[in-house]
Amino acid sequence: MMAHMSSRERGMARLLSRPSRTRRFEAVMERISPGASSILDLGCGIGALTTCLSEKFPSSLLVGVDRSKYLLRKLQRRGIASAVLSDIQYLPLKEGSFDVAIAIQVLHEIMSLKGTHALVQTLRNAWSSLKSGGQLIIFDHVNPGDTPVLVELSDEMLEKFREFQTKFKHRKVTCQDHGKKLVRISLRDLYDFLTKIWALNSELEEEEMNETHTPFTSQELKDFLMKAGFKVEHLSNLTPIHLPKGTTVQSKVKLPIKNW
Repeated sequence: MMAHMSSRERGMARLLSRPSRTRRFEAVMERISPGASSILDLGCGIGALTTCLSEKFPSSLLVGVDRSKYLLRKLQRRGIASAVLSDIQYLPLKEGSFDVAIAIQVLHEIMSLKGTHALVQTLRNAWSSLKSGGQLIIFDHVNPGDTPVLVELSDEMLEKFREFQTKFKHRKVTCQDHGKKLVRISLRDLYDFLTKIWALNSELEEEEMNETHTPFTSQELKDFLMKAGFKVEHLSNLTPIHLPKGTTVQSKVKLPIKNW
């Protein structure tokens, strides 16, 4: 069966297996109420977070939901959680079943690819799946805004930026050349470039170039959550954006935050 896995799913499986994801899992698990007896992992992929949850909450009921049967198979083989094959926009779960629902870097994809209605519907389904007083924990990218910044790029990074400009389909990325390898671009475009550069010429290039990591600001996401019935009780900024070798921001501006 594994022979039928698409190149996208192979690439996604490798991405979801990165050890660097452990830090965000730890940040998420710190927010979970100690007494949580049932936890829903939305967009669980291969079950990397679910595995961590099973170690920290060994007596809790764990359910992972994902649209890829091939990624879910990796979770099923571990035998640590129930696996549900579904688009999380249409959760086939009983209402009021979970103490906690978790969405790690999936909401930006829904908003980017399917729009506001799909995002609100997903949040409403998550709300319905929770018990009274339940938690929804989100870890995701946000739009840092369009403030212009002056960036110095090495020859290699400038070449990659030009490639990104050509391939990024979600919106037109514009810049002003200032000579001496200096370009002026918006914070939002810089953010998408730096958080998607890894995908260039990979199995996930097409998918990553057709969606943005910045479809909503923090305030916009809070508004969507409240529209779905939630009350936002805690907001954290985590993991400052990484500037790779050959990239220097010349402008005196506050750099965007990678995740919240």
